[in-house]
Amino acid sequence: MKSRRDMRKLKTALLAGAAGTRFYSGDLRQAASLHNARLYPLLVLFEQRGWITNGWDEPEAGEDQPRPWYVLTDLGRREMTRP
Repeated sequence: MKSRRDMRKLKTALLAGAAGTRFYSGDLRQAASLHNARLYPLLVLFEQRGWITNGWDEPEAGEDQPRPWYVLTDLGRREMTRP
């Protein structure tokens, strides 16, 4: 379930970064105070709307999996700051 409050919290977290800032899911989860079950559906929704893009960092030594990151797009910044 995607509540407006959860969307506002995630938008606030994304808008707090400068243009081009890479956000990792753990950082967004903490900044927005959302659990994964609420965070990931919102990230998918924002990506479908073109508000964010994502990519993957190569795993560092001792890590098993690549780390996903998210970047707020210009469209996303415009849409999220609309009244």
